[in-house]
Amino acid sequence: MRHCTLCVALAIAVVSPAFALEWDWIEIGDETSEQGPYGGGSVEWLNDGGFTISALGGDIWSNRLGCTVAYIVGGVTGDYEFEYTITEHLTDPPTTWSKCGMMAAEAWDFETPYVFVQSACSNDATALNDKGSKIITRDTRAGGAGPGSNGWTPLEWPVRYRIERTGIQYDVWLSLDEGGTWESVEVPAEGKAGFSELDLGETHELGIAINGHNAGGTTGTATVVDITLNGQDAFAVEPAGKLATEWGRLKAGD
Repeated sequence: MRHCTLCVALAIAVVSPAFALEWDWIEIGDETSEQGPYGGGSVEWLNDGGFTISALGGDIWSNRLGCTVAYIVGGVTGDYEFEYTITEHLTDPPTTWSKCGMMAAEAWDFETPYVFVQSACSNDATALNDKGSKIITRDTRAGGAGPGSNGWTPLEWPVRYRIERTGIQYDVWLSLDEGGTWESVEVPAEGKAGFSELDLGETHELGIAINGHNAGGTTGTATVVDITLNGQDAFAVEPAGKLATEWGRLKAGD
C-alpha cells in the first residue's frame, strides 16, 4: 500500500458550513495483488468537479486488492445516499475485467472488508455483452470476495449510480438517462439481489476505486463526475489556484 507522495488534501468548501469535504487518493496493492502486479495509478482532479482515475494491473476481487482509490478524507458516518456518473471507462489494451465504482471499506489496505459497485469497462465486447454491473463484497479481512448481484448489461455511457446505505445494507441502482429513470441492479430470475449487507461500523471509508487487470498488463481509466453525498455537490467550489489539475501533473512527475 502506498499513499500519494504529494501530501496535499483538498479542502472543498460548499455553501453549507456543516457540509465540507476533503478529497485525497491512494494506491493500494503491490506485486502480490490479484491480477498483479498492481503498477500504481493516478488521479487528475477536474476544474468543474470530479476526476479522471487510472490503475495499471491489479483487481478488485479475491484476497488481495490492487486498485487506485479517490476518497473522502475522514470517511462518512451513519446512513447516506451517494451518487456519481461514469462518463467513460476505457482500457489499454482492451480487457474484460477492469472495474470502476463506489467502494465502502473498513480501511484503505489490500485486505480490508468492503462493498464495491462494479461498472465494467466499455471498450471490450465481452464486458459489454455479459459483465455490466454487480456488487462485489468481501465480508472478512483478507477473505475472498464475490458478487451479490450481476445485471444490467450491456451498459451504456454515461451511466449514473446511486447507493443508499441504511444500517448495514447497501442498496444499488443505476440510471442510463442521467437519473431520470432508476433501476435496481438485482436479477430476481437468477436469485441475485440489488443490495449487499456488511457491518463496516458507524463510520467507514468511502470513495471511487478502479483496477486495470490482465496480469498487470492493462491500464483502466475512467472519468467520474457529478458526485453527490446526501444530495449535495461533493465538488461545489473549485480549489484555489486550480490545484486540482496541477496535482495530477505533479504526481506524474514524481
